Amino acid sequence: MPHAHALQVSLRVQVVTVSTSRGPADDLSGALLVSLAEAAGHSVAGQAIVRDDAVAIGTELDRAVSSPDVDVVLLTGGTGVSASDCTSAVVRERLTRELPGFGELFRSLSYAEIGSAAMLSGAVGGLVGATIVFALPGSVAACRLGMEKLILPELGHLSGELRKESLPPKRASTPVRPVVRSRTTSDPVPDLLPAPSGISPPRRGTDVMAIGTGEPPVPAASTAPGWQAAVAELRGRLVPVGNTPAPDALMAIPAAADVLNSATARMKLVGEDGRSWLLYGYPDLLRPGSKVLAVREALPIAEVVALHRWPARVGLCCELDDSVLPGVDANVDDESKARCGQPWPEDGRLFAVEGAAVWVQQRRYVRRWDGRRAGPEENVGPSIGSLLLGWSQR
Repeated sequence: MPHAHALQVSLRVQVVTVSTSRGPADDLSGALLVSLAEAAGHSVAGQAIVRDDAVAIGTELDRAVSSPDVDVVLLTGGTGVSASDCTSAVVRERLTRELPGFGELFRSLSYAEIGSAAMLSGAVGGLVGATIVFALPGSVAACRLGMEKLILPELGHLSGELRKESLPPKRASTPVRPVVRSRTTSDPVPDLLPAPSGISPPRRGTDVMAIGTGEPPVPAASTAPGWQAAVAELRGRLVPVGNTPAPDALMAIPAAADVLNSATARMKLVGEDGRSWLLYGYPDLLRPGSKVLAVREALPIAEVVALHRWPARVGLCCELDDSVLPGVDANVDDESKARCGQPWPEDGRLFAVEGAAVWVQQRRYVRRWDGRRAGPEENVGPSIGSLLLGWSQR
């Protein structure tokens, strides 16, 4: 008996074929996914072929799941165990909620057809924010099996489950917030709890409550110093953090995770407009002079703002339209001239901003530019760790 919320809706499907050797003329698996999706009453938002490369796959997947015109992403290819197969890993690192039963059932069904070789399949499925994502092997038979036996029968059910949650359904040509991978929208924002009668020194990792009046200890914007001025200007309120996790992509960087885990206090900052950040306090979230990092889930890694540098805009740039920092797609030359008086002399994408310097990403490397000389190339992960450590201490 079908679920009441398993609505018969037409979903918008993006098909991505992972292959270094196939082109549009011989992409039989991609063509099959398109055909089966359309036959089931869904529309195809687009079709792409990307090479067996983690960056290429991740870029295309990020583009698809962040599009307001895509509800479902179907990938085929790159789910095996060879050295070049990385689709499964790329998908898993972006999932906000995995559906382990999909991979288990797919391998069980495959075993009935191909025997023990089914154990080599890395088929995986789940949710990236409000987008449904499935990764299938590259063979036509595997795509047909996964679509007909598992995916198509449950798409309506999955769509109904998303409608039950607080994640907003995607609407064409309307930006979806939060962006891909964000789990903060599924964590209801509690009302500010009555304050305790007294305050004990915060313990490592504890929530810090308001003092005395039941209101957050935030003075008026005109008189507030440091991070409290930022809270006041954002018209925010401080609430217990609950079980809201830090962005997975940020915590996957060991140096960044160490900095966040070393915070002695955490709270959630909820703005008047609904935006919310996790606040990490060094040494706490009581004193005006504390160092405070505000973190929000966003592509490509996360939005990180050093609130104690306010009103200077310092932090890690991202793709959020409503970020308090320049976005990664901002004009690097303009931002560089505004901060250090000279344009960035090469190609690149804005990565981070701080005072009279900018950090620019060039492919897999990051360089600091202060208007006089460009720093050495550093990998993205260590660069983020170094920046967060510096911001948490000064």
